Amino acid sequence: MKKHLLALVLVPFICGIAHAAERPMRILIVNDDGCESVGTTSLQEKLAAHGYDVWMVAPATNQSGVGSAITFKPNKIFDVKKVAEKRYCFPGTPADSVDFGLFGVLKDNPPDLVISGVNDGPNTGAAQLNSGTVSAAARAVRYGYPAIAASIGYIFSEEEMKAKWPSTHRYWPDAVNYVVTLVDSLGAKWQPGKPLLPAGSGLSINYPPIEKSAIHGVKIVGNEQHPQPQLSYKILEDGKAQQLMSDDALAPTTADTDTGWLNKGYITWTPFDGQWNAPQFDEQYRSLIVTVKP
Repeated sequence: MKKHLLALVLVPFICGIAHAAERPMRILIVNDDGCESVGTTSLQEKLAAHGYDVWMVAPATNQSGVGSAITFKPNKIFDVKKVAEKRYCFPGTPADSVDFGLFGVLKDNPPDLVISGVNDGPNTGAAQLNSGTVSAAARAVRYGYPAIAASIGYIFSEEEMKAKWPSTHRYWPDAVNYVVTLVDSLGAKWQPGKPLLPAGSGLSINYPPIEKSAIHGVKIVGNEQHPQPQLSYKILEDGKAQQLMSDDALAPTTADTDTGWLNKGYITWTPFDGQWNAPQFDEQYRSLIVTVKP
């Protein structure tokens, strides 16, 4: 009798273990900093050490600032390099890396989560308009995959800029660890086939380059409606144009914006979708149709 009772207790326990061990959560990591970026390679290594099935596809060279650009050349043969186990360098853009990861390397075993980053430098304000990091995550969301874009900020001072952002590189490992902790939190509730994030959404995270003890918390904040442009142009006497960095874009701000809250020592979370739709304006456009004759 005791043997039968023990069997009844153990069977669901063993089945639970078997179910949990069917496969680990599968993650695709991409970036725009290039396939040698420590923010991405260390993230892959740390997530793999936590038991996840982690694949990495990143541009062969630094592609910061290329936004959502793709290489559209059907039948072109790409010189892809497999540089480590489950790690590929793709000669293209961040968006190309997403496509190669989803529809090349993992086309028969789709990921449960896509992570873009951890990026060297913030992706708030106008930076998101041309960010390869955020664009890669948004592309994955558009395809129906939950995605996280993760970045670490800069301290905008003359000293930091001249020294090539030492605080960013000092606290980069903390930003990577933060993403791992977030994935662990998501993974604890994960069920195969169930949405890992709210369906149709992604999350852009910006981590401040400061001591963990100095971080005030997490602030959920949207993108700036009309961010300060990063660049301007000067028309030269010979008719050529010189691109300049905007002084206002480099000026520290503590405004009630994603950039401002990051500068104030908060980790910022900005939820986004990939739909490029605005149905709330449908009625206004219907009234406009009446005034526009074919």
